Amino acid sequence: MGAFLLSVLFFFIAMILGIYLLLLGRRTLMLTTAIICLSGTGSLLALIFLSESSAWALTDEPSWLLLGITVAAGIIGGLLGARAEHIAMQVIGFFAGGTIGLWFYDIAFHLVVNIAQWPEQTAFWVGVAILIIGGLLGIFFTRRSEAVAIILISVAVGADLISRALNLSPSGNITAVITISLALLGLIVQYAQYLREIRAERPGLIAEVGVAPAPEYFDLDDGR
Repeated sequence: MGAFLLSVLFFFIAMILGIYLLLLGRRTLMLTTAIICLSGTGSLLALIFLSESSAWALTDEPSWLLLGITVAAGIIGGLLGARAEHIAMQVIGFFAGGTIGLWFYDIAFHLVVNIAQWPEQTAFWVGVAILIIGGLLGIFFTRRSEAVAIILISVAVGADLISRALNLSPSGNITAVITISLALLGLIVQYAQYLREIRAERPGLIAEVGVAPAPEYFDLDDGR
């Protein structure tokens, strides 16, 4: 009974956090950084200790030490989001890039173990390499365009959290349809919010710049 209640609790927490990231991820950097650090750290710990590609594996047979480390990472991420926005964006980029990169872990594991007939330890290091490469690409992306990056990253991680909470098969066609549909919904909602904010800010920005009107080169009243 206790395990069932715990699984239900984890389900609702994951759904709430996933929906927030999907629809409102760029609204509050502190909360977004906390959730992404939570998810990314959980995925990393699941890979290292359980050879799984998702933080959700930590809830199957809960290890309170691993869950405590995951929660602590989320708290640290939230503090970074509140006090050091530039560093928080790099952290978001790394964890999100690694988390998204680990979507390919199951494919890589199948290729390495079942096709190439290499040991599972090799598959583990392939997963670590995917995590690092994805993280570095995430950092590069956030440096190039923070506004767009935070929308795309929060949508991707939010859709992943929801699909994991629903216990959808990573390789199923239905999973792909649901995940893509969620991602499109999140992109539409967040980008519409972003455009509304830009339109609201534009008059104020023009007033601050104080652009002088163009001079009149032709005086129509002259010579009358």
